[in-house]
This record gives sequence, structure tokens and C-alpha cells, in this order.
Amino acid sequence: MNKGRKHTLEDKVQRRPAQAINPQQPADVQTILDSLPYRIMVVNPDKTIHRVNRTFLEKRKLNNDSVLGKICHEIRYGLEQPCREAGRRCYMEEVREKRHFISTIHEIKTPDGETRYDAITVSPIFDKNGNIVQFLETARDVTDRIQLEAEAQKSSIFLQHVIQSTVDGIVVVDTKGYVLIFNEGMERLTGYPAKEIMDGGHLSRFYDMDVARENMRKMRSDSFGPVGKLNPTSMTITAKNGEKIPITLTASIITIDGEEKGSVGIFTDMREVLRMQKELEDTHFQLVQSEKIASIGNMAAGIAHEINNPLSGILIYAELLKESLQDNVQHLTDIQEIIDQTLRCKQIVSELLEFSRQSVGKTSSFNVEQFINKCLNLMIHQASFQNIQIKKHFEPDLPELVGDMGQLQQVFTNLFVNAADAMEGKGELSISAAYDHEKGMFLFTVQDTGPGIPEKDRQEIFEMFYTTKPAGKGTGLGLSISQRIVKLHGGQIHVECPPGGGTIFTIELPCEFTESCGEQPVFVGMDDYE
Repeated sequence: MNKGRKHTLEDKVQRRPAQAINPQQPADVQTILDSLPYRIMVVNPDKTIHRVNRTFLEKRKLNNDSVLGKICHEIRYGLEQPCREAGRRCYMEEVREKRHFISTIHEIKTPDGETRYDAITVSPIFDKNGNIVQFLETARDVTDRIQLEAEAQKSSIFLQHVIQSTVDGIVVVDTKGYVLIFNEGMERLTGYPAKEIMDGGHLSRFYDMDVARENMRKMRSDSFGPVGKLNPTSMTITAKNGEKIPITLTASIITIDGEEKGSVGIFTDMREVLRMQKELEDTHFQLVQSEKIASIGNMAAGIAHEINNPLSGILIYAELLKESLQDNVQHLTDIQEIIDQTLRCKQIVSELLEFSRQSVGKTSSFNVEQFINKCLNLMIHQASFQNIQIKKHFEPDLPELVGDMGQLQQVFTNLFVNAADAMEGKGELSISAAYDHEKGMFLFTVQDTGPGIPEKDRQEIFEMFYTTKPAGKGTGLGLSISQRIVKLHGGQIHVECPPGGGTIFTIELPCEFTESCGEQPVFVGMDDYE
């Protein structure tokens, strides 16, 4: 029964038995066409089918009698009217008009709703005079290939979206360093548009080539991790505006069939991380400083009362001795030295108590220009200011400053005295005041023409008991107290020394003061002695 079915199918498609081809005798056209795995159809100019091959009949489950002489669009597409009248492309007509072959992908909807794709090539067959006498159509099913290409395209698009949406910068280069991929993260990081880099751009636009060669050497070696990989490495790249940007780089060599084709790098912006790290270091430093101050406070709290009482006694008895020894000049000089040093000790205790204050006192609003002039008037009559020229510049219409006038007066007075001491009583003292309306901040500068502060001392001058003045002249607390007061008012104080000499102190203070610190003093037990 099976054999009967087999013969029926062979009769239906008119299979030709395989024949050995004599190499001395050329094979006939049909034998050649039947040996091809493609569906082949030869069509006459009147659109009737002249010849098809075995593959055509097998794929469509037809026989020659049902195909030959029939109109091509009926057999090929099951249409009752010509392709163009049915709204389709007619490949035969296009070849007739162009007199040249065409190749295309043709989409087919099967009766069960499945979509399939044929790769079709239609070529003209010319006679000796160059006239088109027939058309040759070859077709093969490429559905699997098209579907694979579609999936590959989806994967490629997905990969592109992943690369472009990544926060980090991603760069792919060939073996010569020319950029193949430059994602949006890298655009944000460097400021270069991707098009500018991709259009002939080279890695050297933003990446130091000596560093690049060193990183490639590391990736090719097994001494720095897996071969072909670069472990996270800290370095800098150059942005379009010339800024050096700290980054962490991880990279891999792209290898295909054992041959290097390029490399890919992931650039992580470290600016925010480094900023946070610096903030943590600063916070730690401030904590250490607070602990140092607390230690000093604990000590001072225990001895301040004991020190003040004896100092008061020393001063009383020194004054009595001074009165009783008015005629003894030598002894008077010694006693005056005792009085001066005792007063200096009391001043140190007083400044320690002031430094321990953790809140601003009585606040008020006051005119900035009048305030600065008041501070200057306290100083200009002293001998150390007689040969100092004072220059003032106040921005017009300054708003009033809110704060503890007494504490702020101490800050500016201290800066003026330090400037006079630095200039050794001769030079120029410049004071300016301005207001930044956008930030809501006052900006004060106090500049002298002295020798400046050595760079090694600039980071230390706000430390407690640190002074550059001769022994016995300064306590080393003035700038520490000034910085503390400014910070209590929500501001900042900075120092800089221009190359030409001199020192500039810059103070930033908010227009509207807001209490930011607690009321508890750092020095435990100090409240009793204020």
C-alpha cells in the first residue's frame, strides 16, 4: 500500500529517475534545473509558464500538467488577476522595463496565517538580437534567515539601548585607537558629542596615549590579573574644555578567533566620589578638632577657677608693691613685668572661654559701612597704625548685616591687628565689602602689603595656639576664635597669598543669620566662669 502511494506521488510530480551524465555529452537544460535546490520558473512574455524545475513542483505539491502553460500569477500567488491589478509588484514587468535583473525579499502570508519570506531573483533571457524572450525566476525560502536577522537586530537594538542608557562612559575602539562606539555617558563625561568623536575621532582626543599603551601592556600580561582584562584603574581623562577628570577605568581586549580586533573601556566618573571622600575627611578632621577642643575644655574647666583666683591675688599684691616702691625704678620695672605677664595669663583664660562659646550672643541688624568704620576707629589711633594707609571700598546700597556685632567686631579687629603686625606698622590696608544677591551672601576682604604667610603655615594658622608671631607677642588663639565666630554666623573665612606678596583674608557671611549650633558649650563646665 505504501508503494502504491509512492508511485502515485512520483507520477503526480513526474519525477525523473536519476541519470548518470556522460561528461562527453552536455546535460539538457531540464536536468540542470532539476538538480538545483531552488524553485525555478521560466515564464514567457505573455506570463504563461514555460518550464519549472523539480524543486518547484515538490515544494508546491504540483505536477507539470497543472503548471505548464498556466498564467504565472495564478500558480505563483493564487491570484485571479495580474499582480499590478491586484496591488502587488510584478517582477516580470519591472525586469521588462529595466531590462535588468532584480533581487528582492518577498513576504508571503500562508493560508494558516503564517508569515514566510522568499528571496526572489528575476532575470531577463535575451535572444541574439537583444530582445527579451523569457523571464527566469529563482526563489528560495529564507524565513529562518530573516527571523534570525530580526532577532539579531532586536538584540543589537537592546544592546545599544543598554550601552546608551548606562551612566558610565563606554568606549569601543579598533586596534588603531579609532572610536567605534561612544555612548551618552561618555558624552556627558567629556563634553564631546558622539558624532564629533565618531567622525574620524581618535582615542587620543581625551585619553593620554602613554597611559593607553601602558594599560594595553597590562591587559596582555598575566601579572596584573586575567589576560585581556584591566582591573579597575584610577587615572584622568581630558574633557573638551581641557578639564582633567578623575575616573576609574575597567577595560577588556576584544578578541575574535584568537585575533585582537579592538578593546572596550568603561569610564566611571570619580568626581562625586572624591568630593564625598573629601567631605568625609573634612568631617573626620573637624571631629578630631572637636575632640581636641573638648580635651582642652575639660582641662580648662577644671583649672580656670583655680587660675583666675591666684591671678587676681598676684595682680592685687603686684599693684600694692608697685605703689610702695615708687622710688625704686629697677624694682618698678620688674613689678610691671609681673603685672603684664599676669594680665597676659588672664587674657589667655578669657580667650579660651570665648572660644568655648557655641552660640551667637545678642543679634541685631546694622549698617556694614558704619560697622567697619567703627572697628577701624578703635585701631587707627594706635601707634602701630600711624604709618599705614587705609583704603576702603564698599559696594553701593549694601543691605544690613544681621549678627552679633560684638563677636563680629572681634573678628575684624583681630584681622586689622594681624595686618598691622605683618606690615610692621608700614604699608597699605585694603578693606572691601560687597553683596551677592543670588547667594544672599556678604563678601568681605581684608588685604595687607606684608610679606605674606608661608605656604607651609597657611593650613595651620586657624589651629589653636598656632602663631607665627615672636614668642610672647601672640597667643595663637585670635584666628581660631575668628574662624569659630564666622562659622557660628553661618559663614566661612579663607586666606590666600598672591605671588606678589601680601595676604588676603576673605570672609563670607549670610545676610540673614540663622542659629545653626546648639547652646551647649564645647568646654564642659565653662558656663560657671563666663
